Order: sequence, then C-alpha cells, then structure tokens
Amino acid sequence: MTSERPSPEPAGYTLHLPPQPPPAPVDLTAYVHHPDSPVLDRAAAETFLAGRGSPGSAIAVGDIVQPAGEAIRHRVAAVDHQTGLITITGEGDMSRTVAGVAVEVVSLAERPPVPDDLLEGLTLAQARELITQIASDYGRYPQYTAAYFADWVFGRVVADIHWRDDPAAPVEFPAGQRVLVRPDNQPVYGATVPRTLTAYCTREPRPGTPTAVRAHHIRLES
Repeated sequence: MTSERPSPEPAGYTLHLPPQPPPAPVDLTAYVHHPDSPVLDRAAAETFLAGRGSPGSAIAVGDIVQPAGEAIRHRVAAVDHQTGLITITGEGDMSRTVAGVAVEVVSLAERPPVPDDLLEGLTLAQARELITQIASDYGRYPQYTAAYFADWVFGRVVADIHWRDDPAAPVEFPAGQRVLVRPDNQPVYGATVPRTLTAYCTREPRPGTPTAVRAHHIRLES
C-alpha cells in the first residue's frame, strides 16, 4: 500500500500586469516660483509639476544640498523667497547663487530643541516673534509671519491634552504649559460645539502645528 502526498493548497491567483513604461521626464522649466512662497528643491518641484514622486523639501538656511550633476554638497547660506534663488557655500567658503530647483536637499538644518516652558517669562510680542520663527522653521515656510500670529494671545493648559483626545495617545499640550492661542472656534473633528480655540503645538514634529482644541482645556490669560 502506498501513500500519496496530499495535493498542495491552491496558492491563489497571481495578477500579471504588462510592464509599465517609465514615467516621462519632468520639464523643470515649466516650474514658476511665486514670491513669498516656500523655495522648493528639485524633487519637490518635480512632484508639484507631475503630481507624483518624491515629496522633496522646501529649502531653509542651514540645509545641506547637492546641485544636480555634482558630487559635492553645499550648505545653504541664504534663501530669497521673492525670486526662488538660494546662496550656497562649499569648500573654501566660496559662495554662489543658484535656483532652488537646481539642488536637492540631502540634510535638513539642525534646530534647537523646543522646551515645554519656552514661553515662560516672555512678553506677548516676544512670544509671537519666537513662535513665528518656529512655525516657519526659521524661514522654510514664509507663510508664517508676524502678521499670522498678530491676534494670538497667551493661554495656560488646564490638564494634559492628548492627540485626538485619546488618553492612550501622546500628550500634545502638558498641563500647566503656557501656549499661544487664537480664540477662533474652529471645528474639532467636524464639530464646533462645545466652543474651541486654536493653540500652537510645539511638541509636534517640527515645525509644529496650529491645533484646534476644546476651549475648556486652556485658560486664557488676561
């Protein structure tokens, strides 16, 4: 008597698609920088034009960039948000000006850590100026200006505020923290009742983010 090995279980179906043609090259000459907008690097501009690809990066002072077709990396010394041009320095501190889209960011500038007590002891004007620097990532995102935070005021966090009000989630605003807030009653997850306000969260991955929270979680300072 012989035993037969059981038939293997069917492995299912494998969908074989025809090979896809490589994506068409992106014509970067079609990219137009708009004044007062972030200065995009080559990858970000290509993605903007094609609607796909690497996210790339906006450029800020202190970033390490690599011009297309070159092996040497350079540090960004200046960014002109009006023209989209940047100044880079290399060996021997020789500087030159190139378009942001002519380089790729290979390393973001290092930024100082943001402590929870950042705003303690500051005047409102000083706090607005400091948060403007952090929000813009020191110029990477020029849409965050002093005017953006002009009507923000001080608030004090009453109790820990967790991400999405989930007790198991990380704390975005620790109890007792002094924060900048804008009492605007923006929706929180689609709801505007109870009343809300927007607080600037410095615990988020840089450069932070304006976050709508329940108004009773933060006490406004007079």
